[in-house]
Amino acid sequence: MIVRTKFISTMLLTTLFTMGFAATSTHSTTAEAKTSVKIVWRHKVRPAATYQMKGIKSKRSYAYSAKLAHEKFRLSKYAHKQFTVTYQQKVKVHGKYRVYYYAKNTANHKISGWVWRGYLTKASNKQTNLISKSKLNQLISAAPDLQPDKQVLSLNKDVYSKYATIFNKQYNVGNFAAPGVFFHDHATIYVEDSALQSNVNSAIDKWNAALGADVFSIGSKSNSTLTVGFGDGTAAGWDGLFNGTSVQVDQTHFNDQSYVSANTLSPAFQQKIKALSDQASQLLANTNAELKANRENYQTQLQLLNSQLNNASSDSQRDQITQQINDLKNHHHITDQQIRNDYNTQLDQIRQQIKDDYNAEQESSSASLETNYWTTVITHELGHALGLYHTPYQSDIMYAPTDNESESTPSPVKYSWTEPKDPDATRSYETAELSSRDINRAKLTKLLGYW
Repeated sequence: MIVRTKFISTMLLTTLFTMGFAATSTHSTTAEAKTSVKIVWRHKVRPAATYQMKGIKSKRSYAYSAKLAHEKFRLSKYAHKQFTVTYQQKVKVHGKYRVYYYAKNTANHKISGWVWRGYLTKASNKQTNLISKSKLNQLISAAPDLQPDKQVLSLNKDVYSKYATIFNKQYNVGNFAAPGVFFHDHATIYVEDSALQSNVNSAIDKWNAALGADVFSIGSKSNSTLTVGFGDGTAAGWDGLFNGTSVQVDQTHFNDQSYVSANTLSPAFQQKIKALSDQASQLLANTNAELKANRENYQTQLQLLNSQLNNASSDSQRDQITQQINDLKNHHHITDQQIRNDYNTQLDQIRQQIKDDYNAEQESSSASLETNYWTTVITHELGHALGLYHTPYQSDIMYAPTDNESESTPSPVKYSWTEPKDPDATRSYETAELSSRDINRAKLTKLLGYW
């Protein structure tokens, strides 16, 4: 597969987040909400944490919308209730800094908003019988390679946070998206060039359908957390690249309508090539056998005639045997040349058949293959945003020819590879379909809090 990717550590990336919450509350705006508020930073809490609202009696304490512009609910109504915190943000109000948590009531997720962290206290963790490290490794070993099964995806949520490094290495995953790309488990994509729109739409539909959630959607330039556009990857050797906040597609190769078909072969065509190759090999073996038989027959008869020549008792006998020897040499030469000519004729026919089949392949499959290929490239890069690194299975959308591509930031992997582990499988870019391994790994990265 030609797809290459590139990661940039999220530690080196600046926060990209421009989408706020829509104003849905009908409450009046408080004095605090009328002030000028600037968001300094916003990060996802990985993994989500459980907090308890303190015993607040004041009826003037509220949870707010993103920029504290609207009241969401009165805190005193939910004193001592538990909330799940998924984001935190630092804001500047009247020159002073405050940290707010985005909290959702565990009993009713519609009760949510930004709460000053001083009103929340970390809920005590009563879980004392977490799965052991050795037991976890046993579960992973029992599951298919790089394929988190139902048991692995059904563990206590605290297991994922405690053993995140184990999951990362055993399943080739990590936190690759920059802070702010995903908000409420969702990323909004702005497509910079309309030529890419159809492929991006297809990639979004595939991930959303596979994960059963609205993970990606199309947004505008001013209302997006992730961009998809063209870049220049020809010299560096990549067709798609994810850098933490954007996806780039190589423009030169994308615009070359014969690029994919000229560099890829369908399974049907590969089978034809294999059959013709086997035919050519058999032809060569048969030809060599005929040449050998012709040579051995010549040598046997020549030896017999030479013996007769040595024992000839008259000149007329010697002349007759000499003529037989010359006739034998000419016959051997003619037969040898005929065998070689027949071989070259049949070999030329096989070569012509390969050319004809190749031309037919280009005419019949190039259009669909081009579409599937570029949809696969973008689906692959969105997979990186979800926290998926490469696999050695070419049936996976996340396949890469090697675990350590030159244009990629190294990521911990379960093992190294330089060739596919499923060489006879249909390659993902031929169908642009996600594999169960792609899907289950994405489900795992959600449990790990990577999106």
